[in-house]
Amino acid sequence: MGVWKIGVTIRLRPELRDEMIRFAEQEHCSLGNFGAILLEWAFERVKVAGSTVELLGRSGKSLNQTYRDQKLKNG
Repeated sequence: MGVWKIGVTIRLRPELRDEMIRFAEQEHCSLGNFGAILLEWAFERVKVAGSTVELLGRSGKSLNQTYRDQKLKNG
């Protein structure tokens, strides 16, 4: 069937976005292509683990709290 293009919006800390851009440049690809590679890789890991809780050892809710804590800390 081929490859389908979809739009994905993700909120990232500015520092993480900058770091991802640098990695994408090292890989000679765009941030979008780099993100697609990471998304596919991460999804394969989640499928094997069975859930994000099993994979990461904590729930998405606690991950959101960690993100909020970092956001508050960094202003």
